[in-house]
Amino acid sequence: MMRQMSVWNSAGRRKVALAAVLSGLLGIGGCVGGDVPYGLPASDSQQTLAPQPAAPGPRLPATGEIVGSGATRVALLLPLSGEGNAARIAAELKNAAVLAMGDVGPEALELVIKDTSGTQEGAGAAAAQAVAEGSAAVLGPLFSANVRAATPALSSAGIPMIAFSSDRAAAAPGVYLNAFLPQGVVERTLRYATGQGVRSVVAILPNGPAGDIAEAEARRTLLSAGGDLTAVARYAYDNASVYEAVGSVADAVRAADAVFIPDGGTSPATIVSTMTESGIDLSQKKLLGTGQWTTANLGDPGLQGAWFADTDQGRVAGYRQRYQARFGAEPSLTSALAYDTVILVANIAKGAGGIPRNAIENPVGFSGYTGVFRFSRDGATERGYAVYEVRNGAAQIIDPAPTRFAGGS
Repeated sequence: MMRQMSVWNSAGRRKVALAAVLSGLLGIGGCVGGDVPYGLPASDSQQTLAPQPAAPGPRLPATGEIVGSGATRVALLLPLSGEGNAARIAAELKNAAVLAMGDVGPEALELVIKDTSGTQEGAGAAAAQAVAEGSAAVLGPLFSANVRAATPALSSAGIPMIAFSSDRAAAAPGVYLNAFLPQGVVERTLRYATGQGVRSVVAILPNGPAGDIAEAEARRTLLSAGGDLTAVARYAYDNASVYEAVGSVADAVRAADAVFIPDGGTSPATIVSTMTESGIDLSQKKLLGTGQWTTANLGDPGLQGAWFADTDQGRVAGYRQRYQARFGAEPSLTSALAYDTVILVANIAKGAGGIPRNAIENPVGFSGYTGVFRFSRDGATERGYAVYEVRNGAAQIIDPAPTRFAGGS
């Protein structure tokens, strides 16, 4: 009998909501933590950085909670009084930033933490306030709508923003997203699979924006890697919808090399059981997923042998341990982005005397608790992910995350 889908009323919608929200540091080669060298190339790169000395005279007073006393002022915009989970996530991001400031030292930055209330109006007002107070850069906001609301004031003033939204559409020149963009995880999974001989893939995707993003990136990646997305089915979070989706691609699955199921929670096991109950032999098919599978029941027999890409969890474990020791709670992975970002801008400020865009766009990239990453000129983020295989009910790395980027020097 197929697994009951009633649990999807909460778990399924929570996964969709998370996808919507998510909709060093320092040069590669450094270790994570407070003693990470900034990673500019050793040659003439320093000459390209125009230090931005502090303006003479007294500094304007800042509004918000202030951490540190450095010459470079940076604002951190968070939904501290936001509704729902926003305030909880904001508190974690704030704690991560405080942890990072303890590592870089109070003289590295003056970090001004501002509450956006989780609204577009609040984000726009906080950004304008940061401009008026002479911030060299803005970190955050978290939600894509708030990022867009904060952009005009910062762009007109030439102040870079490093936000935490994973909505690729919110990025722009000077508006960088230090986030886990879903496109990157999909690409890593499918490029690894095609490198192992997978050519034809069927995708079974949830309705909504998360499914749209996964489908678009799957088509793009497979086309460039020599594979083919032979069929796509969509489902809602109920039994009838999943049965219908599986039935619509049953013949395509039988002819394909792999089935791509990017959703997490109960979705992978439920979809796989539906396929087997429908008479589809999956013994010669490779199951493919994403980092969302870390929320799935990897002990399910039907998921053994599957591949999916995700952040190197062993590396993140060091951050989680330090956070829990300091604040007494288990942090989310998202909060590690705030830690890495504060370390990043602190090290840029030390090397450049400000936060110039060409330092943020360093092609060598940066390395932090969340792995290696770099920003493109259009504001998007490229990250290094590991590939895992489900073995004996657990995820084990079969292709490690890269330690450097191709094309970086």
